[in-house]
Amino acid sequence: MNNLVIKPNYVSLFNCVGPECEDSCCNDWTITFDKKSYKKTVSHPQFASLAKIAFTEVKKNAANWAAIKLDEQGGCPFLDEKKLCNIHKHAGEAALSDTCKTYPKLDRLVGGNKYRSLSMSCPEVARIVLFHPDAFQFDVQKSGNKAVVKPSPVWLEKSHEYSLELLAGLGLDWEPALLAIGLLLKTSEEVRAGLLPDSALDERFLQLKQFAEAGLLVEQYAKLPYAPIPQSHAFLGIHSTFCKIHSRATRARFTRLNEAVSAICNEDNEFSVAAMNQAWNAIALPALGEHGDLFERYILYAIFHHHFPLLGEEAPLKAFRLLVLDCFIMRSYLSAMAHQHKQLTESDIILCFQIYQVVRQHRPVMAQTIEEVMRECEIESVPAVINLLKTQP
Repeated sequence: MNNLVIKPNYVSLFNCVGPECEDSCCNDWTITFDKKSYKKTVSHPQFASLAKIAFTEVKKNAANWAAIKLDEQGGCPFLDEKKLCNIHKHAGEAALSDTCKTYPKLDRLVGGNKYRSLSMSCPEVARIVLFHPDAFQFDVQKSGNKAVVKPSPVWLEKSHEYSLELLAGLGLDWEPALLAIGLLLKTSEEVRAGLLPDSALDERFLQLKQFAEAGLLVEQYAKLPYAPIPQSHAFLGIHSTFCKIHSRATRARFTRLNEAVSAICNEDNEFSVAAMNQAWNAIALPALGEHGDLFERYILYAIFHHHFPLLGEEAPLKAFRLLVLDCFIMRSYLSAMAHQHKQLTESDIILCFQIYQVVRQHRPVMAQTIEEVMRECEIESVPAVINLLKTQP
C-alpha cells in the first residue's frame, strides 16, 4: 500500500519575506538548537565571540541542547543590520536550528499519510491563506513509503471528510456550516464511544445534506437566540488570558489590537459586546467586500491543518468548540478594529488572525483556558456554542 503526501497550494506559494515581515519569527520566539547544529555554530570562526554570549546551554536532550538569548529588544543576536540571518548567510542552512529550518512548516502524519501545512502565526502564511486565490488547490502524491501503519479510526476520517463537504460543498454560509458540522460531530461522539456503528455517520451526513438543500439549516441558525451575555463573558475571559500569555504583548502590533478592544466600552468603562456586534454588521462586513469568504477560508485551513476533528485523545465535540471559539474571537478582533478605525484594511485583517494564532498554535494553555471559560459559562452544547456567532436578534 502506498502512503500519500497531501499538500495544499498555500505551502508551495509560501516564501519567507525576511526583513519585510510585519512580525518576524526572529523576534520574541524561543529558538532552540539541537546539539549538532549548536556545535556547528559555536565552532564557526565568524561566530566564535558572539556565540559565547548568545547561547544558553540547556542540554535537555540532543534535540534541545541550547537556546538563543534574545537581546533587549527581543531580537535574535545573529541578525544583521537588514534583519537577515547571519548563521544562514555564513554557515548555510545546515547550521540553523531545527526551529529556524522548519518554521512555519508543519507536517502531520495521520494513518500513514503525510499532511503538509504551515502555521498561521506567520503573517505571510496568513496573507496567503486568507487572500490568495489559489491557496486551496491540493496536490496529492504517493510518498514512496510503503510501511504498514495502523489506519486512523473510521469515525475520524468520515468526520473529517464530511466536515469539509458541509463547509465547502453545500453552498452554506460559514455560520450555518459550523452548525451542521457540530450536529455531525454529536453523532461522531457516539460512534467514537461505540454507541453507534460507523454507518451512522453516513446517515447523519446525508440527513444534514438534505437539510441544507431544503434551507432548514439556515432556518435553524436564524432561530437560535441572540445571547450577548455569554458572548461578553467568553470574550473577556479568553482575551484577558490572551493578553497575559502573549509573548509580544508589549509590542506595537499587539498594542494596536488591544487598544481597539479597549475602545469598545460604554460610559462606565465596561466592555460592550453590543457595540462590537454592531461594528461587525455595520462596518466590518461591508468593508470585507470581495473577501466575504474570509471565514470559510480560515475554517477550511483549520480543518486541514489540524486534521479536524483530530485532537489527541480528546472527543470530537471539544475540537468543534475550539474551532467555533477561534472564529468567534477572531471575528471579535476584526469588529474591534473596524469599530475604532471605521474600516478594515487587508493588513488589519492579517494582524487579527495572525496575532491570535501566535498564542493559539504555540501555547497549549490557550486551549485549556478556552475549555475552562466555556465550561464556566455553560457554553458546551452545539446550540450554545453556535450562539456565540449570532450578532443580532
